[in-house]
Amino acid sequence: MSIVRRLIPWAACVSTTAVLTPQVQLDVQAQQPIPVTGMTTGINNRTGERPARWEINALQAEGGPRWDLYIQALAALQNKTEADELSHFSISGIHGMPYAPFNGVGPVSGGSGGGFCPHGETQFAAWHRPYVALYESIASEYSGHQNASAYREAGQIFRLPYWDWASNAELPPSCAQESITVRGPHGPLTLRNPLYSYRWQSYPLNETQFPGLENSPAETTRASDGKSDFSLDVVNANLALVANQLKDLVYRTFTYAENFDEMSSMADPAGVSFEASHNVVHNAVGGSFATVEITAFDSLFMLHHANLDRLAALWMAVHSNATYQSQSYVSNGLYATARGETVTAESPLKPFYNADGRTFHTGLSAATPESFGYTYPELKKWEERGDSDKDQRRKDVVSRINDLYSPKNDDGVGVRPLGEEWFVQVAVNRSELELPCNINIYVGETFAGRMTLLGMPMHGLAHTEIPLQRVIRGLDANTTADRTAVERVLLDRLRVEVKKESGTSIEAKNIHSLELSLIATNVTYSGSRSEFPKYGNRASHAKVVLEEVPNDGG
Repeated sequence: MSIVRRLIPWAACVSTTAVLTPQVQLDVQAQQPIPVTGMTTGINNRTGERPARWEINALQAEGGPRWDLYIQALAALQNKTEADELSHFSISGIHGMPYAPFNGVGPVSGGSGGGFCPHGETQFAAWHRPYVALYESIASEYSGHQNASAYREAGQIFRLPYWDWASNAELPPSCAQESITVRGPHGPLTLRNPLYSYRWQSYPLNETQFPGLENSPAETTRASDGKSDFSLDVVNANLALVANQLKDLVYRTFTYAENFDEMSSMADPAGVSFEASHNVVHNAVGGSFATVEITAFDSLFMLHHANLDRLAALWMAVHSNATYQSQSYVSNGLYATARGETVTAESPLKPFYNADGRTFHTGLSAATPESFGYTYPELKKWEERGDSDKDQRRKDVVSRINDLYSPKNDDGVGVRPLGEEWFVQVAVNRSELELPCNINIYVGETFAGRMTLLGMPMHGLAHTEIPLQRVIRGLDANTTADRTAVERVLLDRLRVEVKKESGTSIEAKNIHSLELSLIATNVTYSGSRSEFPKYGNRASHAKVVLEEVPNDGG
């Protein structure tokens, strides 16, 4: 079924109606569920090859029809009335506030009262796959109004881009300008840039829908310099502070996580999840992007989560037998999930329906990006060849991961630790903290990294690991050559600082559940670009005595 919907005009020269493709169908009067089937256009009928999601800076550099359609599609979605269930407002609201039903799915007895998103739970990576795919499908409906053949082809292969903050921790330039010029149906078209912010259509915010946030600015924000609600210099300075940590955390997830559960969530005691680095990005960008209740309204959110999905997809290509949740767990409660409910790989990813419109997606149905009609550049050639040689595919993907994320000096030369890696293992119960907050780790006055906890969930244990290799390389040669000396220096200089969103500090030693352990792991390298390092036995050297570090940063 095709449906004709009216677009909210964002410029007089743009067509006001468009024939939509059938990826997402909604009978408005009957209120039938919206199935998330992913993209079906642009797929090679012979090989099954799916179009790739591009990195956003590469997509902008290419320019042309795909970029033009992407910007105009976002603008049209943001201008769609907020009451429409397929508007930017409604889709963004699935994640957190306004804590409202979507797709006919409402709150359950015993639920958290918060959003649908399972932060801090094993479903975290799986849930975001149909979420981004839903937004992608709806955005694609606005990309086919151009008549020229190049624009028709671009509309067929339209896929959302991603922001690879682990290899380039700098806000994409396209997201930092208030207006943007693209080619419209009748020539150059200057728009209010939908990548810069989302401007609330109903303002001030309704205190019933957005309790506690009714005094927010008139649009989504990022880090402030005290004069502006979005200071690019402050955002990029924040990202620069954590750039090395982001790359190291992502590489550690790739090289150390052995199953989906470890890869996906900070709930896993291994402490090597992509969720940990994801949280750090939210905090570094700041403003409403760091406010989990409304973060999804910023278009940067989908770029951020397309990258999270990409990282998970690359990890799954390396671990092809571990593409979904392996262990059950008990949920702390979500908007549509009761506290105490047992969650498995077959549990529903609410509110995202399968193609049948009756059953929900699960961790099993969301196990591969191909199921939703897209791929990523690092996987594309294997789309062309098929999946017949998983071992060679794994080696190729590992090579790309090593190129992008393995530790390197400032000159780009790879760094290999001499026999072992050191890191701090951090564990804490969220219920003891005023969220959101950062737990910053220092060695002396040198910032080593942080655990970032967002405003949701408010309960449950969280785990992460802070790699110390870069800090250790900054010590004098006599110290780094002596394992005992390294341990002694780290234990003597390691400090922790807990900071609330306001910037005020919390006395770390009063957080009774907060545990920091100094860990060393043996590591060996094969010498091959297509292999990861191999980790040996972990040695826990000591619990760290918690003291507050006198530092005004972070």
